[in-house]
Amino acid sequence: MIKSAPLSDSILAPIIIRLDSTNTKHDGLIHLLHDCVKSNASIGFIAPLEENEAEQYWQNVEADLTAGHRLLLVALEGENIAGSVQLSLCKKKNGLHRADVEKLMVHTTYRQRGIGRKLMNELEHLARQHQRHLLVLDTRTNDPASTLYRKCGFIEAGQIPNFVIDSNGEFSGTTYFYKLI
Repeated sequence: MIKSAPLSDSILAPIIIRLDSTNTKHDGLIHLLHDCVKSNASIGFIAPLEENEAEQYWQNVEADLTAGHRLLLVALEGENIAGSVQLSLCKKKNGLHRADVEKLMVHTTYRQRGIGRKLMNELEHLARQHQRHLLVLDTRTNDPASTLYRKCGFIEAGQIPNFVIDSNGEFSGTTYFYKLI
C-alpha cells in the first residue's frame, strides 16, 4: 500500500515547474512582479510599477524563452504562483559555460518557507543540464537575499557603490556573487 503525504505537508510544499511560455501563467506572473516591486525587492524596478511596464517585461521574457536564451522556473502552491527565478544563458562563444541568475522573486505571502532556496536548487540542476558550470548574479548590497545566496554556496566577488537607485530615490551598492557548479 502506497501512503500519500499528509495533507498539511503537501499544501506547504511548493511544486517547482519550468515554464516554456509566460502566457500560461501571465496574470500570476504580473501579480508576483507587482508584489515584489511593492515590497522593495532588488529586481531592477522602482515602485510604483506601471501596468504597461510589467506587461512589457514579461513580453521580453517570453521572447527570450522562445529564442532559447532564458529558462523560467515557477513555484506553485496550488494554483498560486509563490515565486519564480530565471536563468539567462550566455550567448557569447567564450561564455557558453556560464549563465546569469535573474529575478529571484518570492511573493510576500509565501516568504520564509524555503521557496527561494528550492527555486535556486532547481535552477542549479537546470543549469547543469544546459552545461552551464558558472552561475553569476547580483543584488543590492546588504539585501536580505544575500543571506540566501550565501547559504546556496554563492561566493561574493565584489561590490560596486551607488549602482542602483531604490524606490526612495536613494543610491545603493550592488554585490556580485558567483558559484562554480
